[in-house]
Amino acid sequence: MKRQISHDLGESINQIEERLRQIEQQAEMIKTVLMVKEAGAVLAADAYEGLRKQVIASSSERRAHLGQLVAMSVAVSRSDDVADVRSQVKEWLAQSGIREVWEVPTGTTLRDLFELVGGDGDFEQSVEILEPAYIDGQTGVVLRLGRANTVSQEEFTVSSIESSKEGPANL
Repeated sequence: MKRQISHDLGESINQIEERLRQIEQQAEMIKTVLMVKEAGAVLAADAYEGLRKQVIASSSERRAHLGQLVAMSVAVSRSDDVADVRSQVKEWLAQSGIREVWEVPTGTTLRDLFELVGGDGDFEQSVEILEPAYIDGQTGVVLRLGRANTVSQEEFTVSSIESSKEGPANL
């Protein structure tokens, strides 16, 4: 008899727990429906306010981007010398927080930042950076892979001497 009561009690508790879970799910569903249906509700107002701020921020970012494109077009059309445009572009990159990377930072592998465009694919050899990688300075996200070439040690030494006379490749 005690066993039967204990079993019935355990089963009743399980049924009550299951019913409570169902009620919680239904309450969440009702809350969601009310938020969508009644735009004046506090939760809905918070959700709409967040969405409104995102739309405004997106619009501002778009205008800033368009402004940069216009400035680039004007700089290119007014310039007689590519060097003038290069310096302007470097300034815009700095303003945007974009970094040119000519060397592999500690904790990063060469393959994370550069694509191999020549050589035999052995990154253990000396590497000549042909073009820089571009990284978002805020997030560290690679925006564009740089280009690298593996060279033998003799070629690297001669190439390094020649490129040091010219400085790193420009944009």
